[in-house]
Amino acid sequence: MMAGGGQVEQQPTADGLLHKYHWLLLAGITLLAIVLRFYKLGEWSFWIDEIFTIGRASAHYSSLELALRNIPPHTNWVPVSLLLISGAMNTLGTSEWSVRLAPAIIGVLTIPILYLPTRKIFGSGVALISALLLAVSPWHIMWSQNGRFYVALMLFSFLALITLYFGIERNRPSYLIVGLLLFYLALSERTIAGLLLPVVFVYLIILVLLPIPLPQRLSYRIFFILVLPVIGGVVVEAHSLLFNSYSRFFGDFDVFVGQINQSPVRLLASIVWRLGLATVILGTVAGLYLSLKKQRAGLFVFMGAALPVVTICVMSLFLFTVDRYVFATLPFWLILCALAIQQLWEKLNGLEKLWPIGLLILLVTLSMGENWLYFSDQNGGRPQWREALAYVGEQSSPEDLIYATWPEVGHYYLSDDVLNISNFDPTMPTLPDHPVWFVLDESTGWVAPATQHWLDTHTELKQIFIVRLPSKSMDMRIYLYTPPN
Repeated sequence: MMAGGGQVEQQPTADGLLHKYHWLLLAGITLLAIVLRFYKLGEWSFWIDEIFTIGRASAHYSSLELALRNIPPHTNWVPVSLLLISGAMNTLGTSEWSVRLAPAIIGVLTIPILYLPTRKIFGSGVALISALLLAVSPWHIMWSQNGRFYVALMLFSFLALITLYFGIERNRPSYLIVGLLLFYLALSERTIAGLLLPVVFVYLIILVLLPIPLPQRLSYRIFFILVLPVIGGVVVEAHSLLFNSYSRFFGDFDVFVGQINQSPVRLLASIVWRLGLATVILGTVAGLYLSLKKQRAGLFVFMGAALPVVTICVMSLFLFTVDRYVFATLPFWLILCALAIQQLWEKLNGLEKLWPIGLLILLVTLSMGENWLYFSDQNGGRPQWREALAYVGEQSSPEDLIYATWPEVGHYYLSDDVLNISNFDPTMPTLPDHPVWFVLDESTGWVAPATQHWLDTHTELKQIFIVRLPSKSMDMRIYLYTPPN
């Protein structure tokens, strides 16, 4: 009260301002996401995985008739991202921009889609911080600018887990069914989405075994609904193996089994680098804190972030693994960071609140620093195949032979017969009597030691297209063999 009996004017709090202007703030964050995902979208060269996407889209979805023949019931899956990429290619033609258009749009839409359920669970503040961190996430920007399936896989996986969480909390079978359908769409993108399904079961086991308050209406029919499609999948797989002698769901799994490419420690280091060291440390601390406080929502998000990472590191002991296989956990790590900032904000007073503000600024600044390198110095995080092959095309003659670590990329950019370097024989009894070009990709291409020795001995290094990341080199090296006069 004021001295004259008037009312003291209430000053709006930060939480009140966030609640009042949350849609406007979300619109600004989404606009930032649009700028970061469409800037230089078509400037980067295709890399080998995008060439695989183009080939698959052309072979299976280049017409309505082909598309209908390559979706259920004729096949197991509905790869939404590939259907959209194919639609863009069919409408706009095939180019770096058109092939990446659908992933860029999906990447932008993920921002408000992430916001809505996060706000429902944790409030506007956490949801807005999570959306901002995702909007500036270097890893998410990179895959949004790739003609691949990863942003769709992440979106469907996140929606599936959150929908299943709501189904468990509210004992709503309809939510569980929708969540399982969303998981099916995630699995349609790639079966690595299965890494996230154990999150739900481990979460339920923890609720049952540990002294954590259970949802009020939790019933055993939840377990039945969740287990039923798993049992159905096992029955279908067993029937296919027994009567058709092939795997219905894991036909190409043998390509990965036994192909160990890195240790768990190296894989974990790569994952931490991609997520961001500050993100992983802050997210882990927040997840442990919320779990020890027996907060179910925090525990579920922590499981969604950490469990797939632990699982893939264990799997790296016996099969081929890469860090992008756990890209779908990114939203959960960012939500944990937002929860950490929220907890600090609520527990500190006065000038102490500068600590969580500074922490948020630090996370955003670190991400934007990486984004600046990505756009200015790192060629979008991919090798300069287009530039390297253009150099060879300008310097070579029609009769010259061209070998490449990935001849599929050469076919696309040169429209010539480019040979696989693995077919080059360094032990040939006589040297070639015509010029031979060699285009080597250091990041994903492999050259036999004997072949590399032959190159070092008999060829001239004509050009290097340099792209360096903190974790590896993506240089393109071009060698030329010129026969003696």
